[in-house]
Amino acid sequence: MELTDLVGSRIYAGRDVPPAGYKPGDGNCITFKVRGGGADYDDALLNPSVQFKCYSTDEVGAYALYRVLYDHLQNAKSSQILHAESETFGQILEEPETEWYFVLAYFTIMIRR
Repeated sequence: MELTDLVGSRIYAGRDVPPAGYKPGDGNCITFKVRGGGADYDDALLNPSVQFKCYSTDEVGAYALYRVLYDHLQNAKSSQILHAESETFGQILEEPETEWYFVLAYFTIMIRR
């Protein structure tokens, strides 16, 4: 299954929470942002740690979305991504202000510069 089958275009880069106006009833979404990392010795490769949050209407939906994200990223390789690896298994949480369910996960992604 493709991520876009589950989220459409609701993938938000550089964000900790979905944009204003989003509600889980609009459909699943993913937010992600770099939280740290570094470069290799000659600055040819970047190794960011990336935070992902998978939102859905309930815990089951959020975890199902995370599983698809995990399946796509774990040990992923492409022309730009040399390697992606889960730092921790996703954890089901609830946003304190909105009570929206999400799964929080972190991946280290080795990227060609």
